[in-house]
Parts: sequence; structure tokens; C-alpha cells
Amino acid sequence: MTHSLTRKEKPTEADIAYEVLKAHGNPMHYHNLIEEVLRRLGISQEAIRIAAALTQINLDTRFSFLGRGEWGLKVWEPAKTSRKLAPMALMNKASTDEEDKSDPEELDEDALDEDALETDEVFDETDEGRRGEKW
Repeated sequence: MTHSLTRKEKPTEADIAYEVLKAHGNPMHYHNLIEEVLRRLGISQEAIRIAAALTQINLDTRFSFLGRGEWGLKVWEPAKTSRKLAPMALMNKASTDEEDKSDPEELDEDALDEDALETDEVFDETDEGRRGEKW
């Protein structure tokens, strides 16, 4: 399906909006864009006509909503490229601390056991009915 105005059919509001934006070269606020489209088509600017034109633009993949009521052309958007995240600097950073120089694969089991003992809490059934208090 082509979106060119070389068709013999009558151009739609979206077709005219595309031509308006292309000629303007910059995004336009929807109010100004729709006003120009309806003016070129010789259509009155009734609310129903404005809504119909805006709906056509909204559904057409050639357009891109930029926020704050502004519409532009999808072809103006930069090409999407996949970006790889840079490795975290902290992983490659040399450390002067002797503890940090140990093998990262080696786990300090004593430290893990100490943490587990500190965080273990005994559930007291008498606390079950209390509300609003921190344990």
C-alpha cells in the first residue's frame, strides 16, 4: 500500500497532513496542523471534522506523536540502534584492599553464617494480633 498522492483517489486528511508536515519541515501542534489540512480540503472546522482528521493522523503509521500536542513524521526520527551496555567499571577496577584481592569465586562462609544468625528472628505468636507495631 502506498501513501503517495499520485493515486487517482481523493487524498485523505492524513495524506494532506503528511504533505503539510513534509513541506513545513518541522513538527506542528495538532491544532495548527488540522486547521491547515481542513483549509486545504475546503472542509469546515466543525468539532466532528477536527476529531475525524486527528483520528486519521493518530492511526496512520507515518506520523509520530512527540508530546505536548506536537506531531511529526516518523521518517524524522533517528534510526533505532541496539546499544550494548558498557561493562561495569567497578568490576574491572583494581583494589588496594587485601580483602578485595581474594578470589571472587571463593566465598567467606563464616561471614555468611554470621549474617544468617543476625537476621534470623523467632516468630512470637503473641505478636500476631498486634497491628501498627514494628517487629
